[in-house]
Amino acid sequence: MQISFEELYALPLPVIRQILPGWVAAHLADETLRPDAERRLLELFRTVDDPALQQLRTTFFGAGDTWRFHPADPTARALTRMFMGILVQAEPIVHPERLQRFVSGGPRRRFMVCNHLSYTDTQVTDQVLSTAGFEAVANRIVAIAGPKVYTDPWRRLAAISLHTRKTPQSNVVATEQDALSPRELATIAFAAIDECVSLCDQGYIPLLYPEGARSRSGHLQPFLRASARYLAQADVQILPVAQTGTQHIFPIGETIMNRGPVRLAFGEPFNAADYPGKTGPIVESFRRVAAILPEGYAPDPADGELI
Repeated sequence: MQISFEELYALPLPVIRQILPGWVAAHLADETLRPDAERRLLELFRTVDDPALQQLRTTFFGAGDTWRFHPADPTARALTRMFMGILVQAEPIVHPERLQRFVSGGPRRRFMVCNHLSYTDTQVTDQVLSTAGFEAVANRIVAIAGPKVYTDPWRRLAAISLHTRKTPQSNVVATEQDALSPRELATIAFAAIDECVSLCDQGYIPLLYPEGARSRSGHLQPFLRASARYLAQADVQILPVAQTGTQHIFPIGETIMNRGPVRLAFGEPFNAADYPGKTGPIVESFRRVAAILPEGYAPDPADGELI
């Protein structure tokens, strides 16, 4: 069932309450999972009052409207966690103690740096953390998101279940954004960095995908040199994150999602100040993410660390 932003916004709340669970369940590739998913989602929506449902509709319609921080919608978050709970078969987190150290000590400003395989990467991270005793951490993560995640109704529903900060893609990798002049790109990008620093100071944890685009091969790609600016701030601590399996849950080019195993691993957190220079922290992030990826996801040494 296809539905546009405008069609959803125009529907009466009782109709949204009835059709949205079926629309979400229809995105399961395994048709045998859909009836139970729809039933569970219908039960969830019976607990959602009209003001919360109205807020969901308003948030959904306006998400991605400007280059800014978009806080998660509570109803969308509950819906998405229930849906992802059906899909995600999580292996035990690798080195959860490193995550614990990261959130409990060190500098106040914290960034996570992760490889990028799928549009569902942050949803999977959120799901794994929230079901493994780290829900409070999951609720603080802010995904640094390019324009693509807001342009399709299904992606947008996922986006509003998370905290996101919309930022333009680098022109090196951009494929679905209006052309920006170098001056416009720089202005918007620096504003995103400034807001991320402010969010850090408020206790949020920005999650950065420095490859700038999903890996088509699954192997870690070089990080964008421009991503170094996010980490070139005072008092920054960085947590390397590696995930695998998400490319099978939501493959590139697909519109429906598969059930499957995922693995989330954490590297040793480190202070950006210990790796001086404009690119020191991002290069060290690349090396540490690469070190915790399985062999089949390792970078090609010939590609280098930065582009």
